[in-house]
Amino acid sequence: MAEERDSPSLEPPSLFGRKRKPSTPPQAPPPAGAGAGPVVDDSPTTIFDDTSEPTPDIDPGPAPDEVAALPRTPREPWLRGRPAAVVTGLLVGALIVAATAGSLRICTKVKGTSSCGDQGFFLLVAILVVAVVFGTVVLRLAHVPEPGSISFLAVGLLSVVTLLFLVDAIFEWWMVIAIPLVSVATFLLSHWVATTYIEPS
Repeated sequence: MAEERDSPSLEPPSLFGRKRKPSTPPQAPPPAGAGAGPVVDDSPTTIFDDTSEPTPDIDPGPAPDEVAALPRTPREPWLRGRPAAVVTGLLVGALIVAATAGSLRICTKVKGTSSCGDQGFFLLVAILVVAVVFGTVVLRLAHVPEPGSISFLAVGLLSVVTLLFLVDAIFEWWMVIAIPLVSVATFLLSHWVATTYIEPS
């Protein structure tokens, strides 16, 4: 009985003695829900959204050293113009009366008489110098222009008026009132002269 021949093979002959693997048919994607794995989302996940507005920086204010370095606001003068001249005249007149009375008492205790002799002239000059300085300080505190000129002229006029018209009644009690009043008048006159004819510096 003749041997049955093998049926012819449909595979092409292999090169170099290697057989080519049979191609695997493409598989259809598995249906939904039939054992499919979870889908992983690679997008970044936001935990929460910050919708609050940024807090503004709080200004701590100037440092203590800067506060100390800041220029201070100048104080307003307590009086101006003529009222300042009136008050200064009263104060200067009272000072001259008090200083003169004190010097007379000192001369009485030292020499036994109200006349101080040659020393009385120096005492009078010292009293007038102190009166000029005191008047200048008061006027400067009141921001009156030309305080030194006003005080010097006023005290000088007061001395002239006293020597010409009041020297005979210098020891009368009413001189305590007359001298300050004359001093007010001379300071007002000096203030008018300074503000009218002297340009402020």
